[in-house]
Amino acid sequence: PQGWVPPLVLEGALRSLYRSYEQNYARYEARLGALGEPPPVLIVVCPNTIVSKLVFDWIAGRDAEMPDGSSLLVPGNLPLLSNVQDGTWTTRQRTILIDSEQLESGQPLGADFKKAAAREIEAFKQAYRLRNPGADVDKITDGELLREAMSTIRKKGKIGECVRGVVSVSMLTGGWDANTVTHSLGVRPFRSQLLCEQVVGRGLRRRNYAVNPEIGRFEPEYGEVY
Repeated sequence: PQGWVPPLVLEGALRSLYRSYEQNYARYEARLGALGEPPPVLIVVCPNTIVSKLVFDWIAGRDAEMPDGSSLLVPGNLPLLSNVQDGTWTTRQRTILIDSEQLESGQPLGADFKKAAAREIEAFKQAYRLRNPGADVDKITDGELLREAMSTIRKKGKIGECVRGVVSVSMLTGGWDANTVTHSLGVRPFRSQLLCEQVVGRGLRRRNYAVNPEIGRFEPEYGEVY
C-alpha cells in the first residue's frame, strides 16, 4: 500500500539528511558500536501531531489496513530508522514519536497522540518490565514512559538506549542533554532566532572529550541541520 507521500521538498530533505546519517552510522559502527556505545540520533521537529504522525509512519513504518480487512506491516522508508524489519516489528524502538509540548506541560497526553503512539508506548512498557523486574508498569503513566524514553536516549541500560530517530511535536526542551544528535530537520516555520538556535543546539553537544595528542586539541565533530 502506498500510504502518505511527502511533498517533494520534504522527501528530498529527509532522504538527503538520511544519506549523511548513513555515512555517520557506518563510522559509528566501525569505531563505537562494538564498544556498546549508543548510536547517533536524527531528529525531526514538526509543527503539530498531524504532521508528526505522517512523518513518523513514513520514516519508521506502519501497520497498514488492507482492502480485505487484514493488516500488513509496511517498513519505513529510511531503513536504519525503521521499526519494521523482515516483516515484523523490531524488538527495540529505533525511532520514537514524542509530543514534547505536552510532555513539558505536565498535562496528560491527548487522546489522539496516545492513539498514534500506542504501539510505541506498549513497547516501552515491555522494555521497562524487563529492566525493572517486579515494577507495576500499569501505575506508570504514558507520559512518564515517553519522558523516560526521551531522557534516556544515549544512556546505556535504559529504554532509550537504542533510539536512533526522534520525531517531535514542537521543540525538545532546552534541558535535554543527549550528546549523540548528529542530524536535525525542522519541518515547521521558525519565526524567531531562538527557535533556530535551539534546533542547531541539539547537534552541538560534543560526544568525545578525548584530546588528540598529535594536535593537542579535540577531534572535530559535525552536526547536519536542515
